[in-house]
Amino acid sequence: MTEQALHKLGEVLRSAREERGVDLARVERDTKIRSRYLSALERGAYRELPGAVYTKGFLRNYGSYLGLDTEYLVDLYRLESAAAPIDRPSVQAPPRPIASRRSGAFVITPGAVLAALLTVGVALFIVYLVSEFVTFAGTPNLTISRPAGDVNGYDGDEFTFEGITEPNATVTAETATRKTEVEADEDGAFEITVDLRPGSNVVTLVANDPLTGRDSEEVSRTILVGDGGGSFAPSPGPELVLTTPEEGATVRGPVEITGTGPAGATVTVTATPTAAAPATFRITTLAGQDVPVPSRLPTAPEPLALKIAEDGSFSDTLALAPGAWTLAVALDGDDEPISRDLTIAAPDGLAGTLRVGAAASYLEIDEDQVPKPDVSGRIAQAGTDIGLSAQRALRIRVGNAGAVSLTINGVNLGPMGGSGAVVEWQITRL
Repeated sequence: MTEQALHKLGEVLRSAREERGVDLARVERDTKIRSRYLSALERGAYRELPGAVYTKGFLRNYGSYLGLDTEYLVDLYRLESAAAPIDRPSVQAPPRPIASRRSGAFVITPGAVLAALLTVGVALFIVYLVSEFVTFAGTPNLTISRPAGDVNGYDGDEFTFEGITEPNATVTAETATRKTEVEADEDGAFEITVDLRPGSNVVTLVANDPLTGRDSEEVSRTILVGDGGGSFAPSPGPELVLTTPEEGATVRGPVEITGTGPAGATVTVTATPTAAAPATFRITTLAGQDVPVPSRLPTAPEPLALKIAEDGSFSDTLALAPGAWTLAVALDGDDEPISRDLTIAAPDGLAGTLRVGAAASYLEIDEDQVPKPDVSGRIAQAGTDIGLSAQRALRIRVGNAGAVSLTINGVNLGPMGGSGAVVEWQITRL
């Protein structure tokens, strides 16, 4: 392959530029691509360019400026960069002298290797024994979520208990007249229905863990069946119990809020941000310049009001942006809420929203190098919201940067640039 054929891409670019009557300095001012990169493209000096991703971006920008078919230019670049020779000087390694072993040098012998392997094996066996002891010595958990406490004035001849225990454990509910068993599911959740008689019914529940063969602590509930009157109403118990989230928990996704309290009361959940999440991605422009990622506290949502059900339980989820938060859960009129500190982790990849504000804008969006269907290469109208999702990288090019704002992994990046500006960002997961 001749040098002229190898650098056909450079000839195409240089010829088109000369036909327009502009020099490299003028092209640099118009496209914001450094002249040394433009010169390297025209000379076919691909080693002087920052990398394949940026080179393709330069080509698309430069080709669009010259009125050329940008995909044709990218194809030429792929062919030429793949065919370009790589100069690697061949240097023969000098012969190494045969050094005699010093008398005090460390020598690895088969016996030393065997001793090391035995030591590691014994250590692993001890760790295994300790873990098994902890597993088998522990008492299985048994938590009854329905009912939260004793029940007065119940009108019915049977009642269904709900709760959580060890996975696949056998749960036994025993009354004065009958014993009933049920197996919990693989997550430990269970429901068990017992028959009732008029008057006071004391129900004792216990769970047996099939892995260890041990029984949980017994949990008792008293259900008072009235003479045809009254509805299901838990007796007064603890004013408020917050089951989840746990103190210091790290959560990815919506936060599950569960607990128990007086039936019919209202619980208010307030979330307060305490620290911003560390940066999880990097932003670079088409010219290879870094765009600062702001570090600011996430916005607090409106307080969440939950009605406690007749069985004394409450549950809901709360979506929070990545960062550190403090949850305060309180009954209405209670000045002493239950507090939980937790951390919201960023998603595994890149997730967010692109919003087109007061004016329309041309968009190009690649998610992991795949153009976004029905969006990329089109004009988005004002007021459009577009969801973004990628595992490794996002490429976003806009024709009216002042009208386009981004939120990535819970971080509000604001407008991408000035009104009418053509801006391209490469967002990469750290």
